[in-house]
Amino acid sequence: MSDRPRRTSRRLGGTAAALLALVGLVVTVSASESGRSGRDSHLLVGQGRSGGAAPPRTFSITGTVAGLSPGRALPLVLTVTNPQRYAITVASISTTAGNASSSCPAADVTVSAFAGQLPVGAGRTVSTTVTVTMRHSAPDGCQAAVFPFRYTGAAARS
Repeated sequence: MSDRPRRTSRRLGGTAAALLALVGLVVTVSASESGRSGRDSHLLVGQGRSGGAAPPRTFSITGTVAGLSPGRALPLVLTVTNPQRYAITVASISTTAGNASSSCPAADVTVSAFAGQLPVGAGRTVSTTVTVTMRHSAPDGCQAAVFPFRYTGAAARS
């Protein structure tokens, strides 16, 4: 046997790629704690991308949208999962779109940010909605294109 580590890779088939158009990418948001004034006040701040093992203190964000076409604004349902044994309050979530293809760049899509107070109980999942819009000037060929999303979020332990 060789002492070399094995390398594996994944490829998205047509069905999986179509599913990404509807669901987006699952992103684990790593979080670090730093104390503020007061004993029970901790700030969880994180950024993540799909893949890889989750760090010990995390929450995850997924998104679902379907039916994008040039000039259309649609709700993007964001689902936040808190696997921790304590409650958190999400204060912000931002979404960054990636290129669907060379003819459908990320610049053709804008996503509003979430800012507010989204309580997520220990071991619970909650949802909120932001808006995703495809520019009027986007080519018709971008209709139903797969734009990968990356999410960034911040939450406080509550």
